[in-house]
Amino acid sequence: MSAARRRTRAETRELVVSAALDLVRERGLGVEPTTITYQKVFDHLEATSGIRITRASVHERLWPSQDAFQIEVLLRVSRMATGLSAAADAAAAAISQTLEWNSLATMREVARVAPDQVLEIAAADPLFYSWVGFTLSLAKDSGTSADSRRTLAQTAAAEYAETEERGAELVKAVADTIGVRPRSDMFSNPQDCYRLVAQLGLTLAEGATVRMRFDENELPDIQLMTGPDGAEQTWTAFAAGYWALLNTFLEIDPDAKQNVEAEEPA
Repeated sequence: MSAARRRTRAETRELVVSAALDLVRERGLGVEPTTITYQKVFDHLEATSGIRITRASVHERLWPSQDAFQIEVLLRVSRMATGLSAAADAAAAAISQTLEWNSLATMREVARVAPDQVLEIAAADPLFYSWVGFTLSLAKDSGTSADSRRTLAQTAAAEYAETEERGAELVKAVADTIGVRPRSDMFSNPQDCYRLVAQLGLTLAEGATVRMRFDENELPDIQLMTGPDGAEQTWTAFAAGYWALLNTFLEIDPDAKQNVEAEEPA
């Protein structure tokens, strides 16, 4: 019988990072750098799969240091925030295509429905919840060196900034699709508005996700008379907050032109 195929470096790397992400999910809001040390990840991998990995097989071969390994895990976790923002804005764009152009009612409906996409994804995978816990842990002495915390904090800050920039681009795309713009009496630079909406929207998402992880009834649905002819509609508290955000900073764009694709000739 032929000998078992040896794992490639890429396969070993993915195996170890996946085990670290399992630990991050398990710890949730209580995750911190000491959760994902080499040894704790190796122990978890052996306990759950029987696969034994040693420090010698990864240290200075796959990662130059344990800090570098933790940074890679942190970056993987942070991608969840980007995925949530993208899902919400994709939903918003799809909704806006089916409703009235250049209308505050359309913007309100986008705000009512799109945040639910965020909560559904966050509920399905607790990595976003863990991301909040991980970044919070960097503000305290969590048993790691000051240099390690500083490196991880710089990575987290850079990832937040990148996520917010991508979020700002998505907010602008949705605003253009709906036919709204930053309020002209508040912003001299429209990009400042899109970035602010993205920052505050992410903050709302983090808060709502954490509250719902404790108790899904913590943020009960509310009924608002926002439907046709004043009919009641169901809103989540997160959605109501997002609507207040959009309604504060955005307005109808009287100069907007709807982008309608020309029909192909028969």
